[in-house]
Amino acid sequence: MSGPVAEALAGQPALAAHYAAFRDAAHGALDRALVALVQQAIAAVHGCSGAPDENGLDAATCTCLAYVRRMPFEHTAITDAEAAAVVAALGEPGYVALSVVAALADAECRAGLARLPELVAG
Repeated sequence: MSGPVAEALAGQPALAAHYAAFRDAAHGALDRALVALVQQAIAAVHGCSGAPDENGLDAATCTCLAYVRRMPFEHTAITDAEAAAVVAALGEPGYVALSVVAALADAECRAGLARLPELVAG
């Protein structure tokens, strides 16, 4: 596991292991390509990378990316219809996994922007 959160947890191996297990379970519930697209889309929302290329992606994947782009700053405005579209694309367990993967990607970006590992090291 890598990233700013993992670096910040380096001094707390038990917590780091629990975080890694949770992260790996969420990522493992989705296709690896979708996880990578979600991470890139969230990073783009934060200005940390370019947006993923959506040319050639199917409608379900584009629906998922539209949903996750709203997670960092507009999560309370996501409508029932938007959530239902993701559930239709991925099923209820997939919807939950997608939401968790997006939230973790958001946390990683925010931790990187805040330089969390440096703050923890103090």
